[in-house]
Amino acid sequence: MGESGYDLDEMETIIEEFMVEAREIVGGLDSNLVKLEKDPGNLNLLNEIFRGAHTLKGGAGFLGFNELMRLTHKMEDVLNKLRKGELTITPDGMDILLESVDVLKLTLNDIIEKRQGRTDTAAIISRLESMLKSEKTETSSANSKVESVPAAEKQRSETGPSLNAADQKSSAKADKPGANVENAPGKSTPSAAANVSQKNYSIKGESTIRVDVKRLDNLVNMVGELVLGRNALIQQLGIFQTKMEGQPEVEQLSQVAAQLNFITTELHMAIMKMRMLPVGNVFSKFPRMVRDLSRDLGKQIDLIITGEETELDKSVLEEISDPLIHLIRNSIDHGIETPEERASKGKPPKGSIRLSAFQEGNNIVIEVVDDGKGMDIEAIRKKAIERNLVSGEEAAKLTEKELLSFIFLPGFSTAKKTTDISGRGVGMDVVRTNIEKLKGTIDLSTKLNEGSKVTIKLPLTLAIVQGLLVSCGKDIFAIPLSSVLETVVVTPDEVKYVNHKPVIRLRDTILPIVDLMELLFNLPPRPRRQVNVVVVGLADRKLGLVVDSLLGQEEVVIKSIGEYLGHIRGIAGATIMGDGRVRLIIDLAGLFDLALKK
Repeated sequence: MGESGYDLDEMETIIEEFMVEAREIVGGLDSNLVKLEKDPGNLNLLNEIFRGAHTLKGGAGFLGFNELMRLTHKMEDVLNKLRKGELTITPDGMDILLESVDVLKLTLNDIIEKRQGRTDTAAIISRLESMLKSEKTETSSANSKVESVPAAEKQRSETGPSLNAADQKSSAKADKPGANVENAPGKSTPSAAANVSQKNYSIKGESTIRVDVKRLDNLVNMVGELVLGRNALIQQLGIFQTKMEGQPEVEQLSQVAAQLNFITTELHMAIMKMRMLPVGNVFSKFPRMVRDLSRDLGKQIDLIITGEETELDKSVLEEISDPLIHLIRNSIDHGIETPEERASKGKPPKGSIRLSAFQEGNNIVIEVVDDGKGMDIEAIRKKAIERNLVSGEEAAKLTEKELLSFIFLPGFSTAKKTTDISGRGVGMDVVRTNIEKLKGTIDLSTKLNEGSKVTIKLPLTLAIVQGLLVSCGKDIFAIPLSSVLETVVVTPDEVKYVNHKPVIRLRDTILPIVDLMELLFNLPPRPRRQVNVVVVGLADRKLGLVVDSLLGQEEVVIKSIGEYLGHIRGIAGATIMGDGRVRLIIDLAGLFDLALKK
């Protein structure tokens, strides 16, 4: 039992809850401060930022995180002056506040790593103090009739105090005789404990419960087993219906199976939604990035975000951040022109980048669109010839889409000057690699002097997927449906050869094709009367897989094939079909690599 009256386990729980909330608050400060700079009259936003700093200060003081408390206290003083109209929001002042947030993040990391005091906060606190000493030079409309701190606190007290689980435990514990939370006589221990968190988790307000990700993963695994059982039941039921058609018992069993099928599907969707997080969690870091980089480069850029409430699986969301950073940096550095360049082209001096997300079937679509200079297709063609990627004759025949695919090759850039921020092509191979890992596709379109558009399609989840079942000889494979673009049937005469490799003409493009069994197991291709081709896409690449027949669509659960078999290129895992047989699931990223080598 410590001096505060808490045992170590209880104190650890309180600290964990404080850190979770602190990360949430700090995560929103960047974007909220950038919004405030654009809209200084938004008093609700200013009050929200102030309350965040106030909550951090109270929790840090209660838990003894002195560096964090001093910094947030000074930020709170500056924000309070802004609320009272004693300071106005300037770009330089906003720079100091944003740098304070950066130091806040470092300080929180120090606490997590149990290395308090590693980050020096004295310099940024000194800069905040210099802001507090500055005189008010102008009056802003944002500063009229501003709610003072006591008024804000009074308003919160009138709505009633609300404690989360940790606060309730802290309050109850603090009421025990001899409990001395802050080691300061005369202080009210319940209010001190309440400083750990101001967020409302009461039943009357917003009801939220935090669940460990491992528990959710366990639920996903169990639902996966349930889906496999459901598939087996439906398959066996089909056999009974064929043998005992018209029997009332079979009809009753069919109704029960239909109900179980419906409940299993609903349960699967509910569990998947529990793992979903809004893409706004990732998008929120970009307003700050756009603001800082545009100032460094002397450009004026608006970032317009839509669809941030669109939800995506947590595992997918964690991997999409880096590709989006590369794409937005490219748009800022080499897409959007300077105000002078834009004026000479008849454009408004301020450029725009649109970042949007929306759901389309079983996919999430994320678009990054800028109204900058676009990409010069002819410059890409010349660069491809210069790097000996294609001959001059071949380059002349390539379509715009085919030429744009060179952008995703490592080190390919048409930028005349490469900067530390980005370069068209520098990092675009990283974008493609990350999208491929997520079983997604990427499409790039551009128009010279009008702008560029990048469209990313991602599956909602990677745990249980819709699969297209195909047969090759006696074997059946599942291809993730999110990567299947279309299926076509051609005759053997329509298969042509380029450099001794089979291709087919698919509308206005030439599509390379490969026999699936030949690619995976080095088996010789068999003669066919008709060629069934499954057109699959991964990132910006397309490939036609030749199979014997298409068997239909089924929900499949991806299972690891185990350490005994090890990693097999082109195979993502296995699934158990309704008849109990194990079927392999195709890994398209590995398959594309195999096709490239061959």
